[in-house]
Amino acid sequence: MERRRVIQLLAGAATSVWATHALPTSIVLASQDVPPLMPLFPLDLVLFPHTDLPLHIFEERYKEMIQDCLQNRWEFGMLSVQDQSVNDIGCTASITEVLERYPDGRMDIMVRGRRRFELASVNEEKSYLRGERTFLDDDASESSDELRNRALDLYDRLKEIAVRDNKSLQRPYPTASDTQLSYRMMAGLPADLTWKQSLLELRSERERLIQVVPFLEKFIEYLETSPDQRPASPRGIA
Repeated sequence: MERRRVIQLLAGAATSVWATHALPTSIVLASQDVPPLMPLFPLDLVLFPHTDLPLHIFEERYKEMIQDCLQNRWEFGMLSVQDQSVNDIGCTASITEVLERYPDGRMDIMVRGRRRFELASVNEEKSYLRGERTFLDDDASESSDELRNRALDLYDRLKEIAVRDNKSLQRPYPTASDTQLSYRMMAGLPADLTWKQSLLELRSERERLIQVVPFLEKFIEYLETSPDQRPASPRGIA
């Protein structure tokens, strides 16, 4: 199926992010599989591997989709929507917790980003869209120790600021042994949607860290500036 048709089919899909707040956990799920035709969930955000994301599910087609995923322990594919278009490279999401169920079938769930994929075709046989996909792996090149250490030093500083400001960062914290350190560092951090999508599509950890290090430098500089002196958000930061 041609890419334009894929975008047209996906562009009508929608849901909402559930605002983060504590809810009682009702179900904790084990690891999940991806079916040959993967359920698709377009949304105006970019999900990274290793990132937790809370969602509020309220549309009928997505109630059905999430119920199918729960019953079969499926992952589903999240694709970012930008300017009425849907990117064809996204990240699979596994449902790690069902936080709350409502009498009308709505749900609050927690998902975690798993694997990047590229969409090849779209299937319309169910109420929600499904698609054939190809998983994307990183290339074999390694990032330098100097680059990784610089990124880790910056993240340590970010953790100090979070403690100072009574904020929290997603856990587990990134470590030097992480093969996708860049994605773990960006988990939950605010950033421009286009920038995040470009980071998702990079298949070199070295190239991603080259993007993430200056992002962290600017973000930390922004946070360390007093609120009354802060400029507009620097490039790349939402």
